[in-house]
Amino acid sequence: MSIGGVELGWERYIGFEGRFVGMHSFGASGKIADVYKKFDINADVVVRAAHETLADAAAL
Repeated sequence: MSIGGVELGWERYIGFEGRFVGMHSFGASGKIADVYKKFDINADVVVRAAHETLADAAAL
C-alpha cells in the first residue's frame, strides 16, 4: 500500500495489485483540502486500504 502524491512510479513498490491512496493523474492543483476532497484522500480511505491489504496477505 502506498500513500503519495501521484500514482505513477509507485507500482514498482506496491505491484500492480497493490493499493494506492493519492492522485491518479497529473495537473491537479489547489488548496490541499480541495485536492484531498476531489481525489478522496482521507484517513478512512487509508484505513480501508490497509485492512484490505492485510486481509489479502492473510488469505495467502
